[in-house]
Amino acid sequence: MLTSKKILIVEDCRDLLDLLGEALTLLGWETILAESGKEALDKLKDQTPNLILLSMPTPVLNGIKLAASLKAHPGYTAIPILAASGNSRGLTRERCIALGCDDFISKPFALAELETRLMNILSAQRRKTIWATDSINPTSNRRGRRSRGTGVRRVA
Repeated sequence: MLTSKKILIVEDCRDLLDLLGEALTLLGWETILAESGKEALDKLKDQTPNLILLSMPTPVLNGIKLAASLKAHPGYTAIPILAASGNSRGLTRERCIALGCDDFISKPFALAELETRLMNILSAQRRKTIWATDSINPTSNRRGRRSRGTGVRRVA
């Protein structure tokens, strides 16, 4: 089970960055704030978040290039990315997913919608981890008991 929720928020609008940081802190997240893609990369050298909320139009290193860079780097490829943009005509969910992002949210968004998307991404990430662990040792099930040599997990 995930014991802490740490998120890197990359947003070029300082007011929105601060608002998101405060709101997510109140919802139990530890927040790391960055105003540009370059600042985000610098912060990732010292801290590893569970998730990245990435505004696509950011200065210095835009969200598209940052997402591609993160997904190509072995140390960051497993960190899920929720892309955010107010330009719904130019950036679609499908395009962001093709770039390596895990989901897309259009600005403006309600805090409840953001929280739901973040939790869904974390839940999916946990399922991937469980399945990866099960594929390493397919004869055991989640409760630690062995199956009867079939490699198939018993559902209890």
